[in-house]
Amino acid sequence: MQIHLSDALSKAEQTKSYTVSLEMEHVTYYGRQYPIIEKKPVELSIHHKGNKQLVFTFEVSLIAEIPCDRCVAPVTVPLNFTGEVEVDMSLTAEERIANMDETAFINGYTLDVDKLVEGEMFVQMPMKVLCSDDCKGLKGKKGTTPEPGTCDCEEAGLDPRMAVIRDIFQKANQGK
Repeated sequence: MQIHLSDALSKAEQTKSYTVSLEMEHVTYYGRQYPIIEKKPVELSIHHKGNKQLVFTFEVSLIAEIPCDRCVAPVTVPLNFTGEVEVDMSLTAEERIANMDETAFINGYTLDVDKLVEGEMFVQMPMKVLCSDDCKGLKGKKGTTPEPGTCDCEEAGLDPRMAVIRDIFQKANQGK
């Protein structure tokens, strides 16, 4: 959704509020895209502080489906966050970029709400997604998720190249 900023810039010390539907259908997590399975409209307010200084405040609530980092089972991940971004509209786009102001969400006097949210979402994403704290992950060569007491895999023998290291550890443990 795009919002033209001329209304917000028309008067200093005013705040405009919007309820905006997100058009994005996926989130990007570590370079991959995953579907958004539920989303609420974004609550957005634009405050004009004066001298073309705008403050965007927004509240986002959505649920994405991201695979578990250990067993790759799908996990519903709620992303509920608020964000606040200040932009000096008196600067040119080049000057804002030179000042390290990430304003890829503004084109001229048009605000792209999806890009604004996407930029903040990157910071809000969890470092690790797990289906449960005690997830055992994928098992060996089969690439399956082990269930307690149901594994019928043969125990893997020790790689003969690692025998020397095993002997070193055994000798160190005997010396204790």
